[in-house]
Amino acid sequence: MSGVIYYFSATGNSLYAAKVIAKKINAKVVQISYNTEKSCNQNVIGFVYPTFYWGLPEMVATFVKNLNIKGNPYIFAVTTCGLSSGGALGQLNDILIKKGKCLHFGETIRTVANNITKYHIKQKSIQKLVRYENKKANEIAQAVAQKQKNKIPKVGIISKAFYQLYLKQYANSDRGFHITSDCTGCGICQNICSADNIVLKNGKPVFKHQCQNCLACLHWCPKNAIHWKNTTVGKQRYHHPNISYHDLKIKNK
Repeated sequence: MSGVIYYFSATGNSLYAAKVIAKKINAKVVQISYNTEKSCNQNVIGFVYPTFYWGLPEMVATFVKNLNIKGNPYIFAVTTCGLSSGGALGQLNDILIKKGKCLHFGETIRTVANNITKYHIKQKSIQKLVRYENKKANEIAQAVAQKQKNKIPKVGIISKAFYQLYLKQYANSDRGFHITSDCTGCGICQNICSADNIVLKNGKPVFKHQCQNCLACLHWCPKNAIHWKNTTVGKQRYHHPNISYHDLKIKNK
């Protein structure tokens, strides 16, 4: 089997899952960004992405809507989440159905919750969840290799309502970011931003208000110099222990 897995990832949780599955089914992994080719003729297509407010990251939704899927491929999806994935699989299926396709198989993997604008990272659970993710991703890979199908849950009313909060605020959420004097102007935040939302001016990051609210810039800053309002001060940052900055660095920037 061969195919392609499109992924969106901020801290590396989703990329790690994508890589584990891709290795098992001999698929290539392709990062979702504004530069990603929007035509696909593969026989197996996967989407791996984090859950945002019980739904899809806006960039993932837009990418799938614009993706020209040729033929009748087997399509699967995996969403990573801290606790509940809500309507993150159902939303993707709804988009595909409007394109005359459907999601044949969908699964959720619980990973390290890392929205530190809302809560602290649970340090004691990291290694346990990393091991669980590896196990679950391998199980999913086996199911995909066999082209198994399962029932994709519908998007519930509560999930829809919660997701609307994200849609109303994501683009301008970067107005809450501020940079401390610890910033060295290294450019990591600019290079890791899938939304092309950060540019360095006079050696400091400036936000362009097309944010996805993924917090990649905040988690990967080597000096912890990026904060969101006052809610992230003193909080531990996180990125997947098996994923590096170079793995996530946006290509063609």
